[in-house]
Amino acid sequence: MDRYHYDQRRLESRGHGGHGSFHYFFPFLMFVVVGLVFVFGFKLYTFFYGGFEDYTVMYVAEGEAQLKLWGNEDFAKAYDGTKILQGDEIYTIRDSKVVVEFFDSTVLRLAGDTHVLFDEVFDDGGKSVISLVLKKGEIWVNKTSAKASDTSFNIVGEHVVVSDLSGVLDWSFDSGVVGVVSGNVDLEVYSENNGIVVDHFVVESGNAAVFDQEKLDRFWKFQAPNVVEEISENFVASEWYLWNLLEDEDPTDFSVVEVIPEIEEEVVEEADEVEEVVEPVVVEDPVEKVVEEVVLDLGPLGVPVIFEVGGEVWDGSMFEEGVFVTAEPVIIKGKGSGAAEVVVNNYTLQRFEPAEGDVEFSYWMKEEFNNLQEGENVIEAYALNADGVRSASVYFKVIYEKGEAVVEDGVLEF
Repeated sequence: MDRYHYDQRRLESRGHGGHGSFHYFFPFLMFVVVGLVFVFGFKLYTFFYGGFEDYTVMYVAEGEAQLKLWGNEDFAKAYDGTKILQGDEIYTIRDSKVVVEFFDSTVLRLAGDTHVLFDEVFDDGGKSVISLVLKKGEIWVNKTSAKASDTSFNIVGEHVVVSDLSGVLDWSFDSGVVGVVSGNVDLEVYSENNGIVVDHFVVESGNAAVFDQEKLDRFWKFQAPNVVEEISENFVASEWYLWNLLEDEDPTDFSVVEVIPEIEEEVVEEADEVEEVVEPVVVEDPVEKVVEEVVLDLGPLGVPVIFEVGGEVWDGSMFEEGVFVTAEPVIIKGKGSGAAEVVVNNYTLQRFEPAEGDVEFSYWMKEEFNNLQEGENVIEAYALNADGVRSASVYFKVIYEKGEAVVEDGVLEF
């Protein structure tokens, strides 16, 4: 064999050896690539279709809300089940209510015309932090879950910061009132330019801190004014307070959405042949009947007012104690304005006739109607206008202890 053929065979041998190394490396490379694809795919699946137990999720309880995702400039319509991440913002439309359930079972509720920035929301397994910025409106926070005991939770206002929350609080940004419903909170007051902390104090259950402009001016002069007082009776009697109190006691599962199946219309196939043609009957000199439609101007929709429960004059401040009754029927009397319908205890009053101005209505409670039972009976009432827009709700409480029944023929309402 000459030198040329010998060298050529050596080159071919080396070439085959190089391809052999790649064949050994290629399966390992494919394994790594497939693994990465699987991991990222699983992450995407759990984000979009996974459970909500370890996420922060929002639900629109009433009305409508807008959501601005982190990095975006514009707000968009928010939908039930949307996951809230760090940097997102929620703005609620007037007369709306939004519920946010955090990963640690802390609950945040936003009233209408409220703007909240979720500055920090994370749980890395060792440290949980929730930090909110209240820019406008009113919020209710319930941080009583055992799972939330180790979470660092704070709310930043314009010049006031709530920290170390352990309990339930309500903060109205517009009125400057921080009310502690249960537990206690630490409050820090910052200087006018938010450079330093000028005061720090604790607000306990049943009290509220009121920060008006006069009090803030005194804080900035290091005069330490007294801002703590008892929670007002007007707040305790408000629909917002009662709704949150009921939700805390018996939370609505907003994740359950009722899906109404669509009814498919029956398709009637046209006949291929028309066997008979019927000529239309011509009526000479038809006389048209003119039906004059009367349109009522109901005016703006108002919140129903309950003024009598079981024969007693009712006021919203009576909700905590309720009205004690021993005989049935229990007759509820109220009035509404701008209402096309009134709904009491999920029942639409059939004899309510819309009219201009205030219209009174009655609602009867009896055991045989299945709307009265022994013990506490918490009833909700609201109104709907002609377009189906719902008013805010009012609540009343009847405490029924069965005694001697009053024999009286009654209907559900008159």
